[in-house]
Amino acid sequence: MDCVICGGNAKIVTEQKQARYRGEVVEVTQELYRCESCQEGFVTPEQAGNHVRAVKNEIRKKYGLLSPERIVEIRNKLGLTQAQLEELLNTGSKVVVRWESGKVIQGDSHDTVLRLLEKWPSELEHVRQIQKLRSQEQREYETRARGRAACVA
Repeated sequence: MDCVICGGNAKIVTEQKQARYRGEVVEVTQELYRCESCQEGFVTPEQAGNHVRAVKNEIRKKYGLLSPERIVEIRNKLGLTQAQLEELLNTGSKVVVRWESGKVIQGDSHDTVLRLLEKWPSELEHVRQIQKLRSQEQREYETRARGRAACVA
């Protein structure tokens, strides 16, 4: 590849780099192009994406969070689609997709629930019951709120 600075020959190299994620510093290996003439380094969009995922994976390791691959394994073991797991955990749309692709790091509480379901898959039904109860309580609240609004009007 030609250097974007001087036009010289650039070759792929790997280097240890410090990276910051939300105030945390980790060290990861990064692939990049380094010019043989001017020594300038630059990355392709694909290399940049791989670096971001590597940083997030290192953060997961640092805090003992599940890897994206393990989240996929747990979900598959439970026989759930990504959408079903999102509904079960009361997350937004495409959150599980982002966890599994490594683009987003799951929070501690979701990580804990996933680990519980991994260890005790029979608890899936209890989590479903909790979600149903939460939905019922939300519907009851909305019904009461509409009743109060009708009384005021």
